[in-house]
Parts: sequence; C-alpha cells; structure tokens
Amino acid sequence: MGIFFSDKKIYKEKFKKILRQIPQLSPQERQYVLGVFQDALNNGLSKEEIRREINQLKRDYNDILDSNEVDKLKNKLLEYF
Repeated sequence: MGIFFSDKKIYKEKFKKILRQIPQLSPQERQYVLGVFQDALNNGLSKEEIRREINQLKRDYNDILDSNEVDKLKNKLLEYF
C-alpha cells in the first residue's frame, strides 16, 4: 500500500455551510470561527491545515469556544475529506 495525498480543499462557501450544520455553535461563535480561518480560506483549507488550526483553537483558552465545540467543529470539517 502506498501513501495517498489528497489535494481536496474546503473553500469559504463550503466552510460556512459546514459551520451552519453544527447546532452547538451560536451565530457569534460561527463568526468567530470564520474569522479565525478567514486568511487560510482564501486558498482553501487542506485536511492538514484544518488539523493545525483546530489544535491552535484547543490551546487558546481565551476564545469563546469550549473544547466540546472545538471537537464538534473538527469532526464536522474532517468529514468532508
């Protein structure tokens, strides 16, 4: 078996749609997450970029998301791949 790389990416509109599918996130939290990922969304987010950003969110105790919400976000985004 070989290693397979995917060049599949999530872009802004798909990202917004995925955020709306997470009922645990309030509208303010969705806007916050969109702001966090905004720069990376210009070129699309790869699976690895999503994992990196999620890990940063998990370590930031000053943000408005709790760990459960970050986990839901991670799982929902990674379902795309």
